[in-house]
Amino acid sequence: MYNRDERPLGAVAESAYESLLETMDADSGIPRSDAHAQLLKADFADGDAEYALDQLLNRGYLYSVDDQLFVTEAADIDAHREV
Repeated sequence: MYNRDERPLGAVAESAYESLLETMDADSGIPRSDAHAQLLKADFADGDAEYALDQLLNRGYLYSVDDQLFVTEAADIDAHREV
């Protein structure tokens, strides 16, 4: 896997990732529509939520299988919950 630090996320996508980590599990995905709805509930504008999801997918933080989104690095979920 590539080094994420070489291409860091922007502020919007990073904030969205933190928000998604609060409810996602390492073993199960959530529909993209649910992830989008979660970001809207977290006060993201519609366009920002779509942009953030696209960035997270394009940069490898999330991956998609049959319209289900999964966290690529399960350690991110663990680290987020320890804080």
